[in-house]
Amino acid sequence: MGDPAGIGAEIIVKALANHQVYESCRPLVIGDAARLTEAAKIVNSPIEINPVSDSANGAYRPGLIDCVDLGLIQHDLRFGVVSPAAGEAAFRYVEKAASLAVAGAIDAICTAPLSKEAMHAAGHRFPGHTELLAYLTGMPEVSMMLAAPGLRVVHVTTHIGLIDAIERIEPAIVERTIDRGHAALVSAGIEHSTHRCLRHQSARGRERTLWTRRRRTENSTRRAKLPETRVGCNRSSTGRYSVLQSWSR
Repeated sequence: MGDPAGIGAEIIVKALANHQVYESCRPLVIGDAARLTEAAKIVNSPIEINPVSDSANGAYRPGLIDCVDLGLIQHDLRFGVVSPAAGEAAFRYVEKAASLAVAGAIDAICTAPLSKEAMHAAGHRFPGHTELLAYLTGMPEVSMMLAAPGLRVVHVTTHIGLIDAIERIEPAIVERTIDRGHAALVSAGIEHSTHRCLRHQSARGRERTLWTRRRRTENSTRRAKLPETRVGCNRSSTGRYSVLQSWSR
């Protein structure tokens, strides 16, 4: 449900009011049933909230939102106000969702916005959802992928400043990121793809990331240098954009 003092509850109520959602999935909210009820009143939605103990007890039908109700917040928690209580609740919602996913009780997680400031105030010093989910699932290294029709962008670094990102980039982490991105595409049914990676050249002339890989399921090739400084997109053999390429100096 995201931060209970934020817009997550309202977004969920509006989104799940669309009956077409239930044609493609069985949505289950991890959060606070009373907060969802309050959000429904705010947006004048007639949708009902159904508190459940676990995913097996959901009704999963239009007009009803099934919610694993953790009951972590007070009724007088104010919207739009950063607080440790809201940050703690947001952390626990993600923690519960991750545990259900790891156990196989749910197939995927869709996160509503959380407040990093509130989460930090509650003592959970994670830069964002990516690092939090990595911690909860015991993954030592993960990548963030942004997806659009015909285009996927996989970050080598996330949630750090530009100078720190430049210092962290080296060939090994870039290659691991390429491998993770390719594996993700294959698992999603995209067997043929073209990968492009950034090249950074500092003011002192040092070249950093030097990898380009065109991947197929049966083989792969590398080239050590990229063209002159520019930002653009590479078209795959199908004519659709596959992976963003960007580099600078």
